[in-house]
Amino acid sequence: MRVISSWSRSKHLKIFKSRYMVLLKGLKLTLRSMGPKWVAKEITRRIAGKPYTYNGILVKDDATFRLIRILTSRGSVWGQGDKVFFRNKLGIFAVSYKDIQLLRSLADEDIEMMYGYLDVKGKTVADIGAYLGETTVLFARMGARHINAYEPLFFKYVESNLKLNNITNATIHPYGVFIEEDTYEVAVTGSGSGLLAGGTQIKVMPIEEAIADVVKMDCEGCEWSLLSIPCDVIKRAEEYAIEIHGPEPLVVRKLEKCGFLSKLCTRLTPQISIWHFKIKN
Repeated sequence: MRVISSWSRSKHLKIFKSRYMVLLKGLKLTLRSMGPKWVAKEITRRIAGKPYTYNGILVKDDATFRLIRILTSRGSVWGQGDKVFFRNKLGIFAVSYKDIQLLRSLADEDIEMMYGYLDVKGKTVADIGAYLGETTVLFARMGARHINAYEPLFFKYVESNLKLNNITNATIHPYGVFIEEDTYEVAVTGSGSGLLAGGTQIKVMPIEEAIADVVKMDCEGCEWSLLSIPCDVIKRAEEYAIEIHGPEPLVVRKLEKCGFLSKLCTRLTPQISIWHFKIKN
């Protein structure tokens, strides 16, 4: 019994230490990004259940607090009316308060690292999966001649965010991209979406109609549509940046077979990676 009791105490001590370290890390991050005043307000909220307002944003739950904390560590965030604004080195992006969690990916992802190597200057770019317009803004800042932004779910935010950033050389297409023209139901989870049963209906257009000089694809599975089209169509583009979901070899081999050099740029998760493909000279 003493051995079991000792083991149990050791286990509980490790759990306590682990939770303490997480709490301490969170406290340090809050102090650094928000300041002591907001530490006190957050403690009061958690103990007494009293919401508070941070820079015009109502903080009433843990998820909102954590998001604001990480956004302030990456840039500045504020509320105005029913909108939440986030400014980073790329520009300003806004969503409705009810959609505040959509801003999470702008804090978590380094867009310039993910796509800044593409040679877009003076070229037409297909931004497939434009999300909130952040990559469209990036390509415009990099000197793209024109950007076709494809976003079936959040196209209204793409439109408003391009206006916020004075981007005038982009066309917004409120469609997804897949094998052929059709209608699908997508399930939206967090900041991602996929062609799954249930959810919101979207229209999709054929992939071959979207291909431009440079193609960026972050569309939760639509990259598999490349397997259905011939190499002469794929080679209309000089360069691709593709976020691949699931097994990579099929897509990679297809682009290599079509005459592209391939390079793994980054692995976001064990099942999601970004690949760069450039046509051989």
